[in-house]
Amino acid sequence: MPELPEVEIYSRYLQRHALGQRIARVRVLDERILGATRKATLVRRLTGEQFTSLRRHGKHLFAQAGERNWLHLHFGMTGDLAYYFDPADAPRFARVIFDFDGGGHLAFEDMRLFGIVDLTSDPDDYIREHALGLDPLDPALRLRLFRRLMEKRRGAIKPLLMSQQVVAGIGNLYADEILFRASIHPLRPADRMRPDEMKAVYTSMRRVLNEMVVLKAGEGDYPPRMLVQHREEGDLCPRCGGEIRRTVVGGRTTYFCSRHQR
Repeated sequence: MPELPEVEIYSRYLQRHALGQRIARVRVLDERILGATRKATLVRRLTGEQFTSLRRHGKHLFAQAGERNWLHLHFGMTGDLAYYFDPADAPRFARVIFDFDGGGHLAFEDMRLFGIVDLTSDPDDYIREHALGLDPLDPALRLRLFRRLMEKRRGAIKPLLMSQQVVAGIGNLYADEILFRASIHPLRPADRMRPDEMKAVYTSMRRVLNEMVVLKAGEGDYPPRMLVQHREEGDLCPRCGGEIRRTVVGGRTTYFCSRHQR
């Protein structure tokens, strides 16, 4: 499932290919991908406009197209963007296609239809209405605030990292990676963590997400030092040689090192 780093790459992709282009036509090929906005409304409000600015918040991407028109994209499990010129290159599972004056096309594709294409008048209103937490890479999320957000909640640290109402943008894969880097067990109760442990999680969160954005932007492979390359029970930890274990935390399959994550 696309998490914050992947959505940041989508944002850069849209900026590179579609920003500033006038939308000549909007084609909704499958209305099931739409949120609260009806097909006719989406077409009417975006046709003739151009994407002028972008904003990412967690796993959500917003593209401004008009004074109070923001296209809202959520990628679900299999959502993706594809920019192309030749109609023969249209993705098989394209659900909405934006045709531009210059001859280019931008498709939102989603094989499993778990994503959303919608409109909102203001991203801040959407964030507030859906009670989304701060973006983990937002400069306003300093260590003191992060510690306060975590310590006032009961429960294991991993589900809290994944809660979009605490911090918005972290999913299963990177939550495991963050805790692996911080040497914290995924079941560790957040309200019992020492200040130095909470700092380790915060520092790891910022580093892992920033590193993954760079890695994804360069289309590089995951380095062997990362847990993501060893998500198999019984594999050896690339950091300390301990055994990788598998369990379920908050209903999600979880991998951790049995030696340095205690």
